[in-house]
Amino acid sequence: MKKNTKWILENKTNYEKIFEDKREKKLDFIIEDLIENRNLSLDTNFDFNPFDLKDMDIATQRIFEAIKNNQKIYIYGDYDVDGITSVSLLYLAFSELGANVNYYIPLRDEGYGLNKEAIQILKNENADLVISVDCGINSIEEINFANELNLDFIITDHHEITGGIPKALAVINPKREENIYSFKYLAGVGTAFMLIYALYTQMNKLNDLEKYLDIVAIGTVADIVPLVSDNRKFVKKGLETLKNTKWIGIKQLLRKIFPDNWDTKEYFAYDIGYIIAPIFNAAGRLEDAKQAVSLFVEEDGFKCLSIIDKLLENNTERKDIQKKILEMSIAEIEKKQLYNKNLILVANKAFHHGVIGIVASKILDKYYKPTIIMEIKESEGVATASCRSIGDLNIVECLNSVSDILVKYGGHSGAAGFTIKIENIEEFYVRIDRYVEENFDKDLFIKKLKIEKILAPYKVNYEFLKELEILEPYGAKNHTPVFAFRNCQYENLRFTKNSTEHLMLDIKKDGYYFKNCIFFGGGDYYDIISSSKEIDIAFKLKLETFKDRYMCKLQLEDVKNSIENSKFEDDYLELNGKDISFPIETVVYPKRLDIEEPLNLIFNDYGVAITKDRTIIENIDNNLAKILTILKNKFYYEFSVKIKKKYLKTENINLHLEIDTLKNETLKSFPLKDALIFKEIKNLLIRNFEYNSIQKKVLASIFKDKKKTLVVMDRKRGATTIIDTIKCYCKYRNLSFSINNGKEKADFYIFENFTEMEEINSLITNNILVISNEDMEVSGFNKIIDDYTIPNNIKCVDYHDISILKRNNSLYYPFLTDEEKNNILELIDKNKDVFSTREIIVHF
Repeated sequence: MKKNTKWILENKTNYEKIFEDKREKKLDFIIEDLIENRNLSLDTNFDFNPFDLKDMDIATQRIFEAIKNNQKIYIYGDYDVDGITSVSLLYLAFSELGANVNYYIPLRDEGYGLNKEAIQILKNENADLVISVDCGINSIEEINFANELNLDFIITDHHEITGGIPKALAVINPKREENIYSFKYLAGVGTAFMLIYALYTQMNKLNDLEKYLDIVAIGTVADIVPLVSDNRKFVKKGLETLKNTKWIGIKQLLRKIFPDNWDTKEYFAYDIGYIIAPIFNAAGRLEDAKQAVSLFVEEDGFKCLSIIDKLLENNTERKDIQKKILEMSIAEIEKKQLYNKNLILVANKAFHHGVIGIVASKILDKYYKPTIIMEIKESEGVATASCRSIGDLNIVECLNSVSDILVKYGGHSGAAGFTIKIENIEEFYVRIDRYVEENFDKDLFIKKLKIEKILAPYKVNYEFLKELEILEPYGAKNHTPVFAFRNCQYENLRFTKNSTEHLMLDIKKDGYYFKNCIFFGGGDYYDIISSSKEIDIAFKLKLETFKDRYMCKLQLEDVKNSIENSKFEDDYLELNGKDISFPIETVVYPKRLDIEEPLNLIFNDYGVAITKDRTIIENIDNNLAKILTILKNKFYYEFSVKIKKKYLKTENINLHLEIDTLKNETLKSFPLKDALIFKEIKNLLIRNFEYNSIQKKVLASIFKDKKKTLVVMDRKRGATTIIDTIKCYCKYRNLSFSINNGKEKADFYIFENFTEMEEINSLITNNILVISNEDMEVSGFNKIIDDYTIPNNIKCVDYHDISILKRNNSLYYPFLTDEEKNNILELIDKNKDVFSTREIIVHF
């Protein structure tokens, strides 16, 4: 079934920033916009105080007392990955501090959180102190029971506080209103790490903390908390730590699941969320989560291998069970056409309670309807359910409407669970479906796909994708960016091997070619794509390696017929590659390692080649070659290339190159007269255009009248061309020049918006040009104030308007080719109406 999606452009492009004359090499403007729009901080320093969390001082004091007196400490955790990593973290850190520590994780059948039976067991085990992780904040009765047993409890949790605060010795939760610490979205393992941070601070052992951050990263990513603020810092540093993890079990696991490059691989949040975390999660879903903890804490490598085999076996079993339940659910949904209802519900006695939440998520993703998957327990006369919901439809609100027939329930807006008597299931479905019908707008069932930018195809290159990684780690509140191409051609459309669930195809866009684009779950789109002449595609970008070669891959998220998607309004403007910030990095794969500079770029009919002494070393990527060719042919760019780094890989050589632009300031002929020199310079700098009125006046004042010159002008009137003309002339005549530095000895001085007039007046030469955007009094200078008029048939537009007028052939903006600009100037001469940004003033 095709997804019902509506594309929404997430953020408008700040074209004014792109058009800045003096924009230095920074990140690509799209990536800068993403950082700004997401309010991301790239700082990874820990600048928090863990004691800003309420009760942290009480907790650390009690823990030090327990360590000092060799009292028995138990860590009590949850059976999900957040709980498993939280338990492991505290166990390892407490062990290092010399504590007498053990841990307890309930089986899934015991239910989530604290229970009195477990507390009694810990008391019988002579526990003196219990520290909960990832649970306990709403366990008021259980904590009261522990108090009756004279068992000290410290709660560390991150879940919502639904009632009063339990009367534990200390309650640490980032959501407590009493906190000075302001970030409320730590995972359970992040909250536990704050406790360790506080203990290690007091013991002056902060340098020993970094080794725990990979554990913190695994739990934080797995719990799908917002990856912003301190969570982002934990995960960013944790992913770096994972490369050289101290923990034998984790190292053995990485070696097992990433056999080719586990020791050199750069790890991302994706690796944790989709590969590593599910292995730990399977233990809690099918068996006992304590075996997952044992992998973190075990120091014997051979025992670790045995644990890993068991975990992987569990995960394979979990996948098989999950796949079977998913297939059964989809078959029932299709047979009964449940996708036409407001809410999808599937119940079966053959379902396994450990995976029904995952299945509910996959059903929701396929049909974009709130989904409830139930396991019927005939022997108990009840069904247990997992719920997943969409967008702004609060599933707990829906459950509130039928609470009278529920045994128990709980959760939050997007995910919940409940227990119901079997005989009430049918009534439940009728009532909750009607409640959704009556209380929620139909528009909610149209998935809103947020598109960050309509991308120019030449952006998909090694440099751009490497720069994108600065936004990592991706997760909640910092999702992987989704980009789009409009009006694409395609070929080689096919299903993936042995499956009709996924699609692959090759995309062609404006002469750029992207092979083997994958569309996971896109099998239902085959007929839509095959019947479309052109398609719009939404995609994520991924930099992959295969046989030691980098590949820029498009992972499709949605596909629409271009004609049917015409109502989607974008602000894409063709910038012809002039928005690329040079230098850029690319990688080629030569056959020899002994390649040294100087290297050159050669443009030919087959693309762009790297050469050494006229010998072709290797061709660069075809898509990058295409945009470099456009910049060379249409905008007269010249390029240099140098070696940045090189690696000898197993399969080949990775030669990383840095391509930069050359400022062409060298005349090709050697005229003697100044008039001919300036004609050559003009042709070099602005080609077939003429110097405008203010440029002519300034150059005449300097070179013909030989006067000190002050010009008051708007920079967009061509100040850069004036400066470049002087620089070219000086270079040709072997004269020296200085920019904004009167103390430097030179033949020619240029000052732009320079305020140190005493320094200027002290110079004993007439070869001085001062460019100012404000009128000023300077003695001894020929002052020229720019005066120009814009023809009445030019309508000036703001930068944010140009994308609206982008298909208008009479729109002038800076990144047009010379031919396109001349066409518009001819329209002006013919008194035709045109639109333009302010940059057109350079021509008058």
